[in-house]
Amino acid sequence: MPGRIDTGLWSDLQLTPGTVTRTIADARGFDEVAALLTAPGVRRVIVTGNGAQWHTSLALWLAWLAVPRPPVEVLAVPGGLVARGVFPWRDGDRLLALSSSGEFRDVIEAIEAGAPQPVAAITANRESTIGRAAAARALVHVDTLRARTHTQGYAGSLAAGLAVLARVSGDDVLEGAVASAGARLAPLVEHAAGLPRHEGARPHAGVCVGTGPAWPAALHTALCLREVSILPVDGYETREGATTGRFATVPGDLAVTVAGPVPDPLLDEAAGILADGGAQVVGIAGDPGADARLAPIMALPGALALAIDLAQSAGLDPDAPAWSGAYDRTSRR
Repeated sequence: MPGRIDTGLWSDLQLTPGTVTRTIADARGFDEVAALLTAPGVRRVIVTGNGAQWHTSLALWLAWLAVPRPPVEVLAVPGGLVARGVFPWRDGDRLLALSSSGEFRDVIEAIEAGAPQPVAAITANRESTIGRAAAARALVHVDTLRARTHTQGYAGSLAAGLAVLARVSGDDVLEGAVASAGARLAPLVEHAAGLPRHEGARPHAGVCVGTGPAWPAALHTALCLREVSILPVDGYETREGATTGRFATVPGDLAVTVAGPVPDPLLDEAAGILADGGAQVVGIAGDPGADARLAPIMALPGALALAIDLAQSAGLDPDAPAWSGAYDRTSRR
């Protein structure tokens, strides 16, 4: 059986620390986007995206909640809710659209159907439909991609978004943390490459949980398991997993806990409950020295290592999932 490092997806991940570092070092359009989001009359920034970029939107919103004196309000909204003119825009709203390809249908429809102008974007494709429509764009550097699941675009978009928020809020701590993101990610990728393969019978379902900034990381881990391993996996905020999710695991389930950089008694409690229900519990830990707001980036190597292992053990190709055609039909023009 091929190993995880033999996949195109892992090759994409290995490039990610470097592309994140270059994205932040180049800072192309970061100041312009920050200026657009705080222009006179702007009172609320609507951050939107789909899939991995929806998780990025949530991570940016959570990071903004920690700003002591925010100059504007930030609200994360799924791409489908702003598409086709159904979102109730207000005076003073500004759209920050996230799309690595710059061609996501829902975001394009939002721009075409009455989103307040001018629009800001974070994208890897300046010449895309969204890139051309935006008055200011923060550009993410992406090298060659071999797989369909996002790596560089996801991590780069979050890093770029956090860098923009640091400029808007004057948060020097966040700016320094983002500058170190690529360097902190690199050893986590190397470590994950050598992790023992996930053993045991293929799970029939799963759940991923995380607290605070690790919540979007848990959501994205669940997405990776669905996309790559083709497993029905849900993602929850830790306490929401105990209520809405009920932590109703049974033998044969998979449970993934995604930790932030500080001890989390709620996550420890969740792990015990999930194990008591018969689930096999797998913990993903990032860099304990990293800023908590980087948790979704730092969790990516562990999430992809697990997803690739589960795919390969089932005879699936992590680089060419069966859902690709349906995804393109629904997500792109």
